[in-house]
Amino acid sequence: MTRRAGLGLCAALAALLLAGCGADVAERIARRQEAFDAYPADVQARIARGQIRLGDDANAVWMVYGDPTEKLRRTDRDGVTEVWIYKILGFSDSAYPTVRPVFVDRFGRHTGTYYIDDTPEYEWKEALRVEFTQGRVSAIQMSE
Repeated sequence: MTRRAGLGLCAALAALLLAGCGADVAERIARRQEAFDAYPADVQARIARGQIRLGDDANAVWMVYGDPTEKLRRTDRDGVTEVWIYKILGFSDSAYPTVRPVFVDRFGRHTGTYYIDDTPEYEWKEALRVEFTQGRVSAIQMSE
């Protein structure tokens, strides 16, 4: 796979994650139907489309994006903020391309012949960060 094709694949995966994957949203709504039914009709429609806004609660965010990859709790002079981080698998820019030895003998010595390894390496990258203050979304940060 070329790097360009791989980048396109990663962009598509990020779009699916950030769009909330419609079937997954419907499934999560069904799992928390009572909480969903308590929202006004316009908020229900927005959640069903996979959209969150400032002021939404944790249930709405979970219905759209599911469980976060990571949760943090930050305390500052304004109080406690809970941070939900969603990550996707993407290319590692720092390790691409890499020079590698063609052959290593049984003593671990390189023979002096090297090649350029352009096989992409992957790492988890943050795609979305949602911050909650007093139980409500206070900030939404998306990676480009």
